[in-house]
Amino acid sequence: MFTERFRSHHDAEGSLEALLKKPRGHLGRLFKMASWSTVEKKLRESPRGLPRGVYIHVPYCDKICSFCNLNRRARNNEDLDAYAAYIAGELKTFGAYPYIRDQPFDTVYFGGGTPTTLSAPQLGLILDALHAHIPLAADCEITVETTQNNLGLKKASALAELGVNRFSVGIQTFADRGRKVLGRTYSEEKALEELCALRAAFTGVLGIDIIYSYPDQTLEELQRDAEICISSGIDSVSFYSLMIHKGSALALSIENKETQFVQDLKWDKERHHLFYRQLAGAGFTLLELSKLIRPGRDAYRYIHIQYENGDLLPIGSGAGGRLAGFPVYSMGPGRRFVSAPNPEYEKYYRVLGLLQFGRYDAKKIAGHLGSEAEEQAAKKITEYLDRGFLETLDTGEYCLSPEGIFWGNNIAVDMLQAVVKKPRGNSFSAKGKIRKPLGPGY
Repeated sequence: MFTERFRSHHDAEGSLEALLKKPRGHLGRLFKMASWSTVEKKLRESPRGLPRGVYIHVPYCDKICSFCNLNRRARNNEDLDAYAAYIAGELKTFGAYPYIRDQPFDTVYFGGGTPTTLSAPQLGLILDALHAHIPLAADCEITVETTQNNLGLKKASALAELGVNRFSVGIQTFADRGRKVLGRTYSEEKALEELCALRAAFTGVLGIDIIYSYPDQTLEELQRDAEICISSGIDSVSFYSLMIHKGSALALSIENKETQFVQDLKWDKERHHLFYRQLAGAGFTLLELSKLIRPGRDAYRYIHIQYENGDLLPIGSGAGGRLAGFPVYSMGPGRRFVSAPNPEYEKYYRVLGLLQFGRYDAKKIAGHLGSEAEEQAAKKITEYLDRGFLETLDTGEYCLSPEGIFWGNNIAVDMLQAVVKKPRGNSFSAKGKIRKPLGPGY
């Protein structure tokens, strides 16, 4: 049914945007610019009651991974004290608005980059400002992304005392050869030692990232990664097929034929299914297409808020979010890019987010898109059952099978193609060309 795989939610989102644009190459602009003053007016009003979180971006890394082209840069001689002070100042500024201060936030997420390139005192300055100026729910989930070499038990303990209750650790693989390919710092032995020490000391939620299908990865190496995930006591694992991002060191190495790599579907699927089935067999369950959790151990509220079109307060250079329905991108001190709300796009994006959790329900889809979508959604669900993409649970619900999880982003786009409304004279059309993945592994 599919000849190319969408490996990420961003692939699927790009396809949704293409689907909703005007035909014949017209942009039919999905997002029109708005002024920050318009957002500020909303911030002086009462909040809308949506679930909400704070996203804090730290764009610095002390080492750039070979596969990465995200919004990050080497720290070099950057003044990190000044950056921490800037973040703290932003939190104080936003905390003065009624829209921010009059409803507690459910989650805070420090992303990057590598947030823990900041020292414990620098992160402490930010966390103190967060607690002082932003109302947080009593059970607020506070996540910090980190590498192992930037954390350590002393810093982890200091952050936990300041309210951090969830770490997301970029392991990628424990295999020594794979770690070298992906530009990781520690050996397998050291990485495992550090992870086990952190697990023993930290009582909060501990998740890691694992990458599969990197150049020349053996099934034995992936099996070992799965076994460590199971035995180490971690609460969750995000597992990603290697995405070759244009401009990354690994992409350049492949282009220059210094690294030989062909990531075909058979190779990719074999590794996906091996890893998924190993963890599922040990009791892990699917939270979203690329995340497995021990039941009840990781809520990952941040991703729910993203997919549910909730409020996400963006703080820091390179932070993106949403305030009162306005997509907002922070480009640094005093510089923000704002788009006007687009309810038509947002309802389809909401369905795309709903499908990321691997459950398919025609009535729920119709609840967001209108009753006319239910018949088309039901037809697609029947087709996916016949193709083995869906399984029926004891509750009567439909969930993705292992094969369906592998193709999950493609299936979500296929469903949206079926249910997108096609009125004449509207700025939306199903004739938009679906974007193909960028590069051999994107």
